[in-house]
Amino acid sequence: MENNNLPSSVDVAAILATLANLQQPAGTSFQNQQQAYDSTQSYEGYQHLGHTPPTQPTQQSLPYYQSADPRLANRPAPQPFSAPRPQDRASTPLIDPATITEWKQGLRCVSKIASQNADFAPSIRKLMKEQEGNVKQWEAGRERLIEDHNLKRENEETHRAALSLPGLLQGSPLLRTPQREKAELQQYDAKVYRACKAMTESQMSSLKLLGVPFFGVKHQLVLHESVETPSAEDAAAGKISRTQLLELQRKMLNHLTELYGE
Repeated sequence: MENNNLPSSVDVAAILATLANLQQPAGTSFQNQQQAYDSTQSYEGYQHLGHTPPTQPTQQSLPYYQSADPRLANRPAPQPFSAPRPQDRASTPLIDPATITEWKQGLRCVSKIASQNADFAPSIRKLMKEQEGNVKQWEAGRERLIEDHNLKRENEETHRAALSLPGLLQGSPLLRTPQREKAELQQYDAKVYRACKAMTESQMSSLKLLGVPFFGVKHQLVLHESVETPSAEDAAAGKISRTQLLELQRKMLNHLTELYGE
């Protein structure tokens, strides 16, 4: 590489190697010299230029270096090239999850979010535990209702058998009938459906806030419900049908379950 401060015939690598061999001033240790130049940056700079790092300085004098090339007299010593540290490099910006409508892009996006956000995995696990707890609670409630039906039916049969007076209960309908029990189960299932729908909406909002793709797609990228298959023009614009969106959401949920499920 051409240096604007030095003649083209001067070998920069040779100058750097010569500077590394200068004699240390009296009372100055090699460790103190290293404080002026960061050792990590110097080593990275030599790797970048294709040279080996300088070795321990030898017993050479400063006048010998100055007489080696008179053209370098009174010129500042060239600084070694240092590569930027990893923390100084700007990270690649994330694609807006709301604009992702393809699985490969969504997979890359969620992987990068998980690597950069330490709270991502705990938040996903928390959502899974909440869902699991709610489902168990709903199933247990339905089982208790069925057990209650059986208990009430047995009690009614016992009471009717105890009242053995002729004609006392003749023609009276049973209180516990299959139709009544079925209606009660349907009412309970309707409550569970509403609770499940509310939970799903809440979790979708949480996934959207976490930046998980396919759970906050812009409305203009989702076609109308009547459109089942996007046209070539819509597909080129990144638009998808609602059926495709639901499939992508299920696929992403399965992927998160495989990663963070117990």
